[in-house]
Amino acid sequence: MFRCLLLSGLSVAISMSAQTVAAQSAHVHGEGQVNIAIDGNRIFMALESPGADIVGFEYEARSSDEKAAVKQAIAQLSDPMLLVRFEADAGCAVRQANAGIEGEGEHEEHEEHEEHEEHEEHEEDKHSEHEEHEEHEDEVQAEHDEHKNEEAHGAFVAQYEFECADIGALGSIEFTYFNQFSNAQSLAIVLIDGNGQRRVEINRVIPVLQLNN
Repeated sequence: MFRCLLLSGLSVAISMSAQTVAAQSAHVHGEGQVNIAIDGNRIFMALESPGADIVGFEYEARSSDEKAAVKQAIAQLSDPMLLVRFEADAGCAVRQANAGIEGEGEHEEHEEHEEHEEHEEHEEDKHSEHEEHEEHEDEVQAEHDEHKNEEAHGAFVAQYEFECADIGALGSIEFTYFNQFSNAQSLAIVLIDGNGQRRVEINRVIPVLQLNN
């Protein structure tokens, strides 16, 4: 995870920043969030974007086309050099990168937990009336449906680590992310570097983050 890549001080700061930004603008169509920390010659970056920005929908992929779109999007997000462009003189290269869907895998565990609970309750109440059993099944199904609906809105997330040969030569970062995802309109950025912490918003019209401002 992103926070594991950072030094402890930067980890706490950027985690708090991420929570603040998410609370203000999470899942706003057209707007994603990026947390960036620059420490020495390393750049750490965490991206979170609504599904609508990345694949055009925010529910669990159902059709083969939708599943293919999600697979392709994750492949794109797993290659950060498709999403950002550094000045050549800085000599920045990818050290680590991973991408996926927020909460992915949790639904399966929840389903298994529900089946286990249902089995235990069935054993405990096997002599109960048939009507009570049906009512219990309805409650379990309602809880299952509610969980599935909540999880269907998981955002796409990615974490990156870069190393630069000459970080001093890096004056800006261009987000070619907007070229990859046509529905994306803006990114709310929290930047932590030697100058402190600041928030900047960029968009597809001016997709460049200036580092020396």
